[in-house]
Amino acid sequence: MKNKALENAPPQPALLFIPDISGFTRFVSEVEINHSQHIIEELLEILIEANDIGLEVSEVEGDAILFYRFGNAPTAAELLAQVQRMFVRFHAHLKKYHTHRICNCGACKTAHSLTLKFVAHYGDITMNTVKQYRKLFGREVIVAHRLMKNSIEHHEYALFTHNLVQACPQWVDMDTAGWAPVQHGNEEYDSGKVAYCYLPLGPLMKHVPEPATEDYSIPGVKVPVMQSEAVIEAPLEMVFNVVSDLPWRSKWIPGALPEVVDMNHDLTQIGQTHRCLANGPVIVAHDFQNSKDTITFTETDTKKAYCVVYTLKKMDEGRTHFSAASFMKRHFFAQLLFRLFAKKKLLKVYAQAWENLNNYCQGLVEQGKEHPYWVVLESRQAVVA
Repeated sequence: MKNKALENAPPQPALLFIPDISGFTRFVSEVEINHSQHIIEELLEILIEANDIGLEVSEVEGDAILFYRFGNAPTAAELLAQVQRMFVRFHAHLKKYHTHRICNCGACKTAHSLTLKFVAHYGDITMNTVKQYRKLFGREVIVAHRLMKNSIEHHEYALFTHNLVQACPQWVDMDTAGWAPVQHGNEEYDSGKVAYCYLPLGPLMKHVPEPATEDYSIPGVKVPVMQSEAVIEAPLEMVFNVVSDLPWRSKWIPGALPEVVDMNHDLTQIGQTHRCLANGPVIVAHDFQNSKDTITFTETDTKKAYCVVYTLKKMDEGRTHFSAASFMKRHFFAQLLFRLFAKKKLLKVYAQAWENLNNYCQGLVEQGKEHPYWVVLESRQAVVA
């Protein structure tokens, strides 16, 4: 009797398209592994969002994505445009990340050196369904994966198998359509010999834009409207790691949402956004400064109406002075309304927040633990082997 939970679709011709990220070395600490995972996840999302030729995601395989598309083989113009789009967006993100990052762990410092390569193949494949899970299956799937290991010397390239080239009657002369001279090669695997052509991707770097200079601060004159401060019984690095962990703010800020929302990045960096209060604005972090005993940074609402400058100062090995200075754009009636109706309430919120933060950090110290989210700052960076 046929098992209805297992259904094999008949073989169909399909494009197999694999962008693969490489370049991370092995990291020696938990923080670097954690940060590398976040960086890779962001890059994989960018590649998926850059799909403009109707590709479907079969699965995400570590730092690679297996895309497929049933039907006729794509033209060279389609694939070359898709490769260029993904490559440019990938490296534009890395350029911006490199200029905006705060953390100096091995993963964050070397992220800009990540590379991208593509393998495109065409052949008959099947789609297996086991319960609710669907997976590509067939010899050509194996061939596509084997091609990720090849003898090409370039770190970044786009490889197109002869199966793919021959399957498209409109395939144009790659030497004319490509951005570099076409090179040819072949590999011998246990499944047989596979011939291909490829293009190095280095020439595409000229299309990668430089990151725009962004000013997140309040324009014009701003005036101080409130100051709150406290002593946190914990080391400076620990306090900063807790405060910079945006998802964790729901744990110690009174009245916060159960889950922080509107985050555009998982790792602390210039331009990182979040919203932790139900009726509060989206906030952007910027102007991080770090010296031997002091860390400062600013958080401004996206409408640039007010900001808070946070200053963390090391008092001794186990204590940190933490202050929050609030500023508003100069506006007489807005300042008056703030003083009459908001200031007293906000000072109470800050007082409770400092107490919650202090209790959490003290608990970590007493248990000999670290907060799970770390940011490695320049002046405190450990040597990575």
